[in-house]
Amino acid sequence: MSNKVIQEQFGQAIIDAMANFAKNDIKDVAALEAEEFAHVADPAMKTALAETLYGARWLYKLGLALLANNQEQFAHVRAQIIDYASVAEALLADLIVQAYRKKKLQGQRWQSKHARGATPLIWDEANPEKTVVHTTFEWRIIVAHESGIIDSKLSGQLNGIRTKRNTVHLTAKVKAGVSYYAGLAKRSHAAMFETIKQTKAWSIANP
Repeated sequence: MSNKVIQEQFGQAIIDAMANFAKNDIKDVAALEAEEFAHVADPAMKTALAETLYGARWLYKLGLALLANNQEQFAHVRAQIIDYASVAEALLADLIVQAYRKKKLQGQRWQSKHARGATPLIWDEANPEKTVVHTTFEWRIIVAHESGIIDSKLSGQLNGIRTKRNTVHLTAKVKAGVSYYAGLAKRSHAAMFETIKQTKAWSIANP
């Protein structure tokens, strides 16, 4: 066997080992849809949530395999924060739509267009998804909290990862002096899974 063939096989063996490690112990998309996101009403959103969460967990495992640190870890953590926040934000949107259809929205903010201010929000009664899609993460956190979909503690945690997620804009990152480290990804992951837990509990309690 030539040295070139040996090198190619050795390289493929490393690639296969890393791929297997990255996929090991994480649920696949179908399992995530059936378990974590069973309470999501929109089928397309359910799949998108499962795919995003799977990708974020795969990226996390890949970072472990590569022993990412310094700038590599910054990129690794930043990507996870963006995905975890996106999952939480989209999940809140789906549950708010469900609550609207069930006439379960509470408080005042759901009737306002923005997280701050008094401009009224005109809901599309036939298709409330079209209304919610134009709202901000901050608005969704407030409405979900006021409506009892999430509690006060989780509201604060989600606002924390929302702030970090917004530093995807480099001007905001530099101005805020944000540094990405492993603990941020861990906290974002915990807040996201608590969002799954609490939204699922609300959905069961409000069939």
